[in-house]
Amino acid sequence: MSKTTILLIILMVLVAFVGIFTEQQIETKQKKEVKTLVDDAVQLIEKKGSTAFSELKSDSWVTGDLYVFVWRLDGIRVVYPPDVTGEGKNMTDLVDSNGKAIGKLFIQTAENGEGWVEYYWPKPNQTEPSKKITYIKRAEYQNQTYLVGAGFYV
Repeated sequence: MSKTTILLIILMVLVAFVGIFTEQQIETKQKKEVKTLVDDAVQLIEKKGSTAFSELKSDSWVTGDLYVFVWRLDGIRVVYPPDVTGEGKNMTDLVDSNGKAIGKLFIQTAENGEGWVEYYWPKPNQTEPSKKITYIKRAEYQNQTYLVGAGFYV
């Protein structure tokens, strides 16, 4: 092998490592922002109950394709800013583009307190699925328990 070939291989490996490292940094930053958004929404719900729902649908809680959604733990969606006509629907049997039972995973995650769920979902106005990472956290107000979530596309 020539020195040029070896240098090109080394350069390609370095570029790949830098790309992976940069992607991980971006994902870590997005996770922090999403977690903060969900934590703030949980605090609002635990303070105001269902009266917080109209506020969570406002522009101050929605940025592009990032928004907070809320379900009751029986799977009924009560806040869904991208399409309010989807509110009131039972989402328990929701599956992602690969058939992963994300409705049940979201509920289980909230029952356990909080956590991250990865799945594949088309971006708005697209048909091809992309990887999406969603943070789910339980919120409680009086005798009602809610699942609060928000996610981002990788």
